[in-house]
Amino acid sequence: MRTRSEEKRRDIVRVAAKAFEELGYERTSMLTIAERLRGSKQTLYNYFASKEELLRAVLDFDVSEVANRSVEEFLAEKNLRKALVRLGVAYLNGQLAPSAMSNIRIVSTQPAESNLGEEFYENVLRAAWQRVAELFKALMNDGRLSKSDPWIAAMQWKGLVLLDLFERRLLGAMKTIDPQEIETAAKAAADAFLKIYGPDGTAPKARRPA
Repeated sequence: MRTRSEEKRRDIVRVAAKAFEELGYERTSMLTIAERLRGSKQTLYNYFASKEELLRAVLDFDVSEVANRSVEEFLAEKNLRKALVRLGVAYLNGQLAPSAMSNIRIVSTQPAESNLGEEFYENVLRAAWQRVAELFKALMNDGRLSKSDPWIAAMQWKGLVLLDLFERRLLGAMKTIDPQEIETAAKAAADAFLKIYGPDGTAPKARRPA
């Protein structure tokens, strides 16, 4: 069970994430976040020494939530193709969400000397994708995927499932997330991935509706 201190920290991160999304990182002050929490700046600083430290927590929380949800969806399905589809749908819904887009924009506009982008990739993004690589490695060891470099397999799956969706969403060419488009992209990625990494090099045929 989480302690009250842990719950308070998560509340701060959630409120800060929403403020960054709505107002932008630069226009959001620690006072703004404290007011939204109906607390004091001092209380806020008891948990986070600076706004940048709070931003790091927001980034970690957002990616971890998406990663946890995606892995749970994958593990909940025994059929490999269906598991890959569920993984794709969960990942795309998280990656294309307004909060994720906001976080990417914030990180990409920070000064290079801040090292925020490098830290975000190494400590958060890479760690999340390593979990996917470990899933694929286990499937390779079980003979359900052909033996290969698990990390490269994870990166190739990411490329297959993202298509042009990330760029369209980031640049405003996709105003809302279309569930049907997400489903189509996830299924196409699963089929292409299994043609590459399936034990016999072919994706299992999807059953047609009766």
